[in-house]
Amino acid sequence: MPLSSLRSYRQRYCHGAAALLMAMGMVCTPAQANEQLIYDVVEGFLLEQTAGESGEVSIEITPSPAAAMACQAPSAFLPGRGGKVSGRTSVGIRCPGDAPETRYFQAYVHINGQYPVVNRNIMPGDVIEEGDLDWQEGDLTRLSSRLITDASQLVGQVSQRRIAAGQPIQAGMVKAPVLIQRGAEVALLVRGNGFMISSSGQALNDAGLGENVRVRMPSGSIINGEAKREGIVEVH
Repeated sequence: MPLSSLRSYRQRYCHGAAALLMAMGMVCTPAQANEQLIYDVVEGFLLEQTAGESGEVSIEITPSPAAAMACQAPSAFLPGRGGKVSGRTSVGIRCPGDAPETRYFQAYVHINGQYPVVNRNIMPGDVIEEGDLDWQEGDLTRLSSRLITDASQLVGQVSQRRIAAGQPIQAGMVKAPVLIQRGAEVALLVRGNGFMISSSGQALNDAGLGENVRVRMPSGSIINGEAKREGIVEVH
């Protein structure tokens, strides 16, 4: 029996009602009970760490002989600096007591969810519309970390490259449509606490919605602002 299947069998076996196990002459050994406790702590910890994920989370723990050794009141932690938990990951288990020790276990965190794909070939310069998108479902941890999963971040964006039908879309494949043209005269709005000053200048770079714009003022000074609308740059 494969180790992963053996672990699943032991989990079901050790979770059974005690009376039924005794009637069947089956007893969960101390090593199996220790193993069950450790795996439950690892799985519970990883489920807590991924509680905010929009997809369905499942945990696959790599069996380890270290799990069978006794550990009183085990507590889990993420080695290193932590961060987003997905895909292959390590979990540390602290075992306190007279001889405290730390053990490490490997696991794979699967996140099954939906993500948008284009339903036609998109050419460079095409504006992506809502009707251009379909949804696929899969393990998001097997896809690029740059995958765009929110369709609202795609609708109205301009493709920077050819995107084949059925292809997932990653950050960098699309950009916001240009609102500010380099060299164009723009209105500059300076907002403060209870006041607003308007002026004009020349844009020194192209920019889409929310992107930074460098504006040369009539005095020659350069001010950085944010593209808000076509021809409008705002400074906070």
